[in-house]
Amino acid sequence: MKKNILTSAVMLALVFITAGCGTARKMEVNNVIYLIGDGMGLGAVSALILSEDSETGFEKDPVVGLCETSSANNYVTDSPAGGTALATGTRTNNGYVGVDPEGRQLTSIMRKAQEMGKKTGIVVNTTLTEATPAAFYAGVTNRNKTYDIARQFTESGVDVAVGAGLDHFINRPDSLDLTATLIEKGYDVYLSWEKVLDTDSEKFVGILPLADVHRSKSDNETAGAAEGQEVCLAAQLAASAEDADATHLSEPTVYLEKAAAKALDVLSRNKDGFFLMIESAIIDGYGHNNDTEGLIEEMQEFDRTLRQLVAYINEHPNTLLVVTADHETGGTGVNYTGYEAGKPRLIFSTRGHTGTLVPVFAYGAGAEAFAGIMKNTDIPERIEELIR
Repeated sequence: MKKNILTSAVMLALVFITAGCGTARKMEVNNVIYLIGDGMGLGAVSALILSEDSETGFEKDPVVGLCETSSANNYVTDSPAGGTALATGTRTNNGYVGVDPEGRQLTSIMRKAQEMGKKTGIVVNTTLTEATPAAFYAGVTNRNKTYDIARQFTESGVDVAVGAGLDHFINRPDSLDLTATLIEKGYDVYLSWEKVLDTDSEKFVGILPLADVHRSKSDNETAGAAEGQEVCLAAQLAASAEDADATHLSEPTVYLEKAAAKALDVLSRNKDGFFLMIESAIIDGYGHNNDTEGLIEEMQEFDRTLRQLVAYINEHPNTLLVVTADHETGGTGVNYTGYEAGKPRLIFSTRGHTGTLVPVFAYGAGAEAFAGIMKNTDIPERIEELIR
């Protein structure tokens, strides 16, 4: 075996045994980092741990729990309902984003953090209008209402956001240029990775080509992410800048960790703290495709971000990190095989989602509140209790 995971098992057992004993000192939580792996079940985490010789970020997290992920109308949730539960503490119907089963707008934990005076951020390796990030700022009864979601994003009040999906902001049926709307609201809007990395702005939105935010096995899968950008105000402003001819920099394999680091640098300047939601969305896709190699590689990228966040908390102990998933995808398990291959061989029972419990990992201030078995709706409620 490449590594002995007995220590991790013992730690997990100790967490469950001691979680309720009341001996841990409650630390003040000033900052919250909410890291969500879309489709990331125990099989995906197992695949990562068994693939690595060194300690992963998951093993550095001292508190471990399990989360039940049902939606309001199904034992098996989809991403809209799963994200809504994690964002708002309320279960809704599959397909709904940020609203309850009756279609009424819900208030997310990010909105509540804003009301407390905290700066907020969203970093995703998918479009900013995708279901999980949208659940933190929008409300629609159909996840496909991406033009409505993009408009609601301009009203979100988020301080820092980085992701993809420019089409939803500019190539619209209503002909609106939402980059202009954002600029009017005081945002700096960037359409290139270089600009995001270089900015010193404390209020900005990076809407990048999809090829910059996650790798793809096929170039045509990322086509169209920036089509029509020449007509929007953000592009016109960029074209008039002195360095408009800068060499394009695309590094999707390190995008998430670098974008997260940039958001942390900006949000950390606020004395009243921050709330940052980070989503790694492509784990789900490799689960749907039953792709062992892609899933392990994506988990390795996720783990680099996680280890970076653990290091940040070691320097900022009043920060809480919660890591979980909206659901499990693929019915993923580790298949019977030898060690000669160097990596585990995965087995999948479906190309869809499952209702299997997903892991919860916590680190930093208040982490002890996330041990044990919980519902997806419990997580934002516990975060809110800690940051009141």
